[in-house]
Amino acid sequence: DPTTSTHDRDRPAFSWPRSFARIPDEEWTRREIHAIGRAYDDVDDHGWYANLDPVVEALDRELSAGDLLVDYSAGTGILEDRLRPRLAGRGVGILLVDAGARFLRVALEKHRDDPSVGMRLLHRLRDEARLQRLDEVLGEELLARGVDAIAVANAIHLYPDLDDVIASWARSLRPGGAVVVCSGNLHDPAAGADEWIIDETVWEIGRIAAQAVRSDARYAAYRAVLDDERRMAAYDAVRDRVFLRPRPLADYTAAFEAAGFDVVDVSHRAIEADVEQWGDFLSAYHDAVLGWVGGTLKADGAEPSPEAVADRLALMRAALRELFGERPAFPASWTYITCRRR
Repeated sequence: DPTTSTHDRDRPAFSWPRSFARIPDEEWTRREIHAIGRAYDDVDDHGWYANLDPVVEALDRELSAGDLLVDYSAGTGILEDRLRPRLAGRGVGILLVDAGARFLRVALEKHRDDPSVGMRLLHRLRDEARLQRLDEVLGEELLARGVDAIAVANAIHLYPDLDDVIASWARSLRPGGAVVVCSGNLHDPAAGADEWIIDETVWEIGRIAAQAVRSDARYAAYRAVLDDERRMAAYDAVRDRVFLRPRPLADYTAAFEAAGFDVVDVSHRAIEADVEQWGDFLSAYHDAVLGWVGGTLKADGAEPSPEAVADRLALMRAALRELFGERPAFPASWTYITCRRR
């Protein structure tokens, strides 16, 4: 069993191959930190991030001295902030991989001086209309060595090309290597009737906000767009790329099995999400949640005015209050999947 040697400290610590630049010499590494990246990282102390605890526990059991973990869709490195105390002195290497330079730039600021942490940005291949795959950014030596484990926290539901992404994980992992997944945005038959799929609050916010705009004179300037089907479709498309419609759990387990994995564990947990903290998180994505209030750069080619952003945020807060009433928190459904490469 690959997990039996978890605390074997006699093995040498992981070291990066000479041909592998731990921090790549790329333009994003020299940018100023973006406010969106900083705002995303600030939600680390929100209670609903308890969803990461089972992932940390699983990786603690999985990883041995000298192993290499890939945190896929690592964002700002929030998982590492929680995992590193568990792995202190164990000699595990961690490669943070993400397609968002704004987020990875924050992770670089936090982990730049840690020789055990490397980073790779997944670049968009415009000619092929896709992101680079994991096996395309590892380099020959790491790919030949094989990754020992991959963590995918709160991101797998974001991949429209799920089969291709999972296939790239299979090409990158050593035989017996594990993928540890958590997601709060899939339909799990084990979820309770009172549990929310957390991202589905976004569609409810949109519905309630539209009602408020039609009835409240303060927001009359935004009424016309609600009847413009073409523009609303553009805003909906932006929203749906950030907050994807949930898919059934079976879609994910079937994709893993088709790519050569055994699904060794599936579990469910209800996580309490603080309403105010969830609103803080969504405020970082206000252009996706309520982009039709004042417009967006992606849909309209121009940024909204500060006044429109203020109205947008006020509508979001009011919609959450109406949705949950006086309740300070709501139960959110979280699913955990562990797979092992055959």
